[in-house]
Amino acid sequence: MANPNLNQEKEIERKLENYESTEGITTKQLEVGLWYVEHKKQLKMVLIGFLILISAVSWVYTIYGFAYYIARGMNEDEILIKQLVQLNGASHDYVMQVGAKDLAVGTVEVIKSSDRKYDLFTKLQNDNPKWWAEFDYYFIAAGRQTQKAGGYILPDEIKYLAALAEDFSYFPEDGRLVMENISWHRIDQHQIPDWQAYRAARLNIESADIKFTQANASQLSEKLGLNQLSFNAINRTAYNYWSVGFVILLYSGDQIAAINHYVLNDFMSGQKKLVEISWPGDLGRTDRVEIIPEVNIMKDDIYIKYEGGAGQEK
Repeated sequence: MANPNLNQEKEIERKLENYESTEGITTKQLEVGLWYVEHKKQLKMVLIGFLILISAVSWVYTIYGFAYYIARGMNEDEILIKQLVQLNGASHDYVMQVGAKDLAVGTVEVIKSSDRKYDLFTKLQNDNPKWWAEFDYYFIAAGRQTQKAGGYILPDEIKYLAALAEDFSYFPEDGRLVMENISWHRIDQHQIPDWQAYRAARLNIESADIKFTQANASQLSEKLGLNQLSFNAINRTAYNYWSVGFVILLYSGDQIAAINHYVLNDFMSGQKKLVEISWPGDLGRTDRVEIIPEVNIMKDDIYIKYEGGAGQEK
């Protein structure tokens, strides 16, 4: 015969296991809650240990990365910098690959300026709107090399390279230009978003009141004649310059009859300076004068800084 007390105990245990309060909390949930309360401290310690482990791994990775940079990364950075510097003076083959076009070089012209003295010049054109170049150049004529000079050409610029008053025993008909050490630079559009506006703001240098007086025939026959050129150079920019060059071209019709170069030092913003040049030799008929200002506006050291601040502008 079954024990009624045993059956009653089993029934009570069954009801306790399936008990659900009026709030909907079951016995199993209560047991989980009780277990959590009893083990709360241990769980907290486990969480802290896990966070310490993650922090330790992160610190080990950081220290390793820093040690690797000290051991090898710094040397690799130096190699990379050297490679970038070498690319700055890249060959034309490299430049062509990244978009720059070759400079267009005109025919070398020779003009006799006075007895045994000759001027050699040529036109140089840069058709690249985003590239400018620095270089060394010289002329070779009659088996002789002129003195090497440094030059530059800005984006979309036409300029004249010259070697003036060179001594030759006879007219050098075989003149040619040699350019070396060409170094190309790309305009940074983050710093200069509008090149034309940038250029116009810094090269707004006017030549006004141009007056050219030629020596008369009697003076030339007695070798006393000096042609006279005068003009007012006006710095209409907001910048002060240590020096500004002027290429001066005299034309007979469409042909250049003479070329000269003049440099103004300490040319301040808003300043007007009178320039007077004596020009020897028989220049023939002269119809007009062209004066082209020259200053490498891509170089920081051409600007005279204001004492009140670091900027160049007023």
